[in-house]
Amino acid sequence: MEHSGLTLVQPQRRAHTAAPARTFSLDRASLRQRRVIFPDEESLAGAAYRMLRTQLLQRVRQRGARVIGIASPADGDGKSLTAVNLALALAAEPNQTILLVDMDLRRPTVATLLGIPVARGVESVLRDEIGVDEALWRPEGIDRLAIVPTASLGASSSELLAGERTRAFLQEIRSRYADRLVILDLPPVLLTDDVLTLAPLLDGMLLVVAEQRTRREDLQRVHTLLANVPQLGSVLNRATRPERRAY
Repeated sequence: MEHSGLTLVQPQRRAHTAAPARTFSLDRASLRQRRVIFPDEESLAGAAYRMLRTQLLQRVRQRGARVIGIASPADGDGKSLTAVNLALALAAEPNQTILLVDMDLRRPTVATLLGIPVARGVESVLRDEIGVDEALWRPEGIDRLAIVPTASLGASSSELLAGERTRAFLQEIRSRYADRLVILDLPPVLLTDDVLTLAPLLDGMLLVVAEQRTRREDLQRVHTLLANVPQLGSVLNRATRPERRAY
């Protein structure tokens, strides 16, 4: 048998040295202006996120879910703010640690919402320029929460997310942070193919919809597209008739 003489050379991964997570301070006054809700707030919104936290934890623990995506059908529904507020609420639960990852590489919002002075994050990890440790941030005073923000990649995100490095990245955070529930802030489902690319790597999905904004046909299409991803529930934003009962 003839041999072509060609040798396949596998590219070597760069060796990244472990680095301690960087910290940042939380300016409550600035965060309040961005509608970031702290779990100790005695408000209707604070109570709503605590209720959402309890319901989500019950479902993920029943199913053994580890990596949860938060998305919306279209833009402007509040999915990134929901991801941030839910992560803060979850991290306040004594028996739960959280890793919040911004996987919206086109229009990332997590760093802006929390005031993280990020220059590089998920996009640099996926390009194998830095390791996961170098992309980690921790808010001062919240020991059970770690965050991996990202910088914007624009339209080139699809090809990067479809690469093997994305699968390896999510597998790495599954194994290295086995004690954490991983929350992924995802792009809008119907505006790009990014969520469809990531869907097989998720254990469940939480869908954020906006009252008088999200269209019924869009919601039906999302459920069809993500039929193979376990649906953990939905979050209604911008409700015109908030719950006002007290206990």
